[in-house]
Amino acid sequence: MSAKDRQVLQAVSGWSTIELLIKCVFIGLWQMVQFAIRRLWKGHRRKSSKNFPPVELTVDSSIGIHCYIKVMGVKYHYVETGPKTGQIVVILGDAPDAENLWVPSWSSVVRRLAESGHHVITLDLRGTGGSEGGYRSDFTPPKAVEELSALLKALGVSVNNPAVVIGFGIGGMLTWYLAHCRGELIRKFIVIGAPHPNLYWQYPPAPFCKQALYFIQWPFLPERWLAEGALQDDSSSSSRARDWNGALNYVRGAAWWRVGAGRAAAAGLLLARRAAAAQLVASAQFCARPALKLITTCDPSDKDLPNLVLDFILGPPAEEANVPEAGARGLVGRVLGAVAGRGRGLTARLALPLTRTLPLPALSAQA
Repeated sequence: MSAKDRQVLQAVSGWSTIELLIKCVFIGLWQMVQFAIRRLWKGHRRKSSKNFPPVELTVDSSIGIHCYIKVMGVKYHYVETGPKTGQIVVILGDAPDAENLWVPSWSSVVRRLAESGHHVITLDLRGTGGSEGGYRSDFTPPKAVEELSALLKALGVSVNNPAVVIGFGIGGMLTWYLAHCRGELIRKFIVIGAPHPNLYWQYPPAPFCKQALYFIQWPFLPERWLAEGALQDDSSSSSRARDWNGALNYVRGAAWWRVGAGRAAAAGLLLARRAAAAQLVASAQFCARPALKLITTCDPSDKDLPNLVLDFILGPPAEEANVPEAGARGLVGRVLGAVAGRGRGLTARLALPLTRTLPLPALSAQA
């Protein structure tokens, strides 16, 4: 962990640690009892993992070239599309995500970026798809930032050639960490369906957390029950316990770290479900130049997502020149602008003042 990371990422310490441990044990135990009763009441049957193919074999190979890179002793799998000399766009998918990033609507975004001269890198997070897993200690925010920044540099990202980073769900949480800790490597970032990490307890970092955020800190059982669909309304298309290990370890690690004072300097597009306006506005105060937009689903298949992403990345300078200056609109106007769906180009650049700190609850080889 570098000195810079120590300044930005702060571990939960002192009484907050003890309080958090107590809550994870006792509230997590109560949550586990509730889910166990629900499973028995519904007559839940364990599904066989034999019915689910390996995640890394479900990716559509027509969208790009499958590659592997080893960074800090960890093997990552990614798919690259477009010219290698182009502006780098890194996509961090949700976890687990077997095939959502390859639906036709999102594949069209990748192709459009490639056609415009961008070099698109779609990365499997650790423990997901073809990327190597690890132990719980390997998924802490400082470790994740260190590995991902090293990977970005190995792929050609630098201070003089910053990347655009797009993150879905847990990938969005990691995008927040990169924007704060490695802002010099990021030109723009897009976070889809992921609240700021400092809002971890107010707004859980992934939909599958729901009422089980403390229970998720327990080992083994959460992965197994998520694979069986016991902690969610609909089981994931990747319903094997091992496919949930990386996702849960990222969530577990985030509980014990906070981002220090300051805002991400890069321009950011923040997208959330229509019911999550409060989460969106609260997250915006951690970005110096945020653009807000509410969409129907924070999923690659959302019909509005392609235009919003492409406008933000490829939008002509003329559009940016017409963006209202910071302070020209009140907070209510900004929220209404995010809610109103008036088509393309509506996401105006915002500057929400960070008036206070929210209370905390306590190199490569290719194949």
